[in-house]
Amino acid sequence: MSYVEHQHIKEWLTRHEHEILGAEYSKMLEGYLDTLPWDPSRIQWGDIPHIEIQVPETPGVDFLRVCRNTAIGAHEFTMIMYNGSDRSILCRSEEALLDIDLLYFRAPGPRYFCGVDRVDGKLALRAQDFGEYDTSGLTFRVEE
Repeated sequence: MSYVEHQHIKEWLTRHEHEILGAEYSKMLEGYLDTLPWDPSRIQWGDIPHIEIQVPETPGVDFLRVCRNTAIGAHEFTMIMYNGSDRSILCRSEEALLDIDLLYFRAPGPRYFCGVDRVDGKLALRAQDFGEYDTSGLTFRVEE
C-alpha cells in the first residue's frame, strides 16, 4: 500500500489543499539526495551546512518562524516524499511543517521533503532545499 493511502493521510488530505504527485517527483528528490554523502541509513549531516529543530508537541508560530529561516522556508509549497518509488504529497509549506509528525506517522526511519515553486503554472522541484524528518526532529540544509 502506498503511504498516501493510509487512513490518517487520507483524512489529512480531505482537510488541506494538496496534490498527489507521481513517483517521478519522488525519484527526482531521491536522485538529488543520492549525490550527497550518506551514513548507512541517512544523510551524513556533518558534511552539509544544516540546522536541527525539535518539533514541539503543538507546533505554532514560533516553530514556523524558525522553519522560515531555512532554505525550505522560502518556498510556498513542500513535497512530502515517502520513498523514491512512491507517490508524494504537494502541500503548502506551513501546513506540511505544522503537521509533519502526522504526515510521517508510520513511515519508519528518516524521511525527506523539499521545497517546490510554481513557475508559469508548472511545478519546479527545489531538491537542494530539503529537510529530513525523524522522531528526534527536523534537520534542514541551510545556505553557507
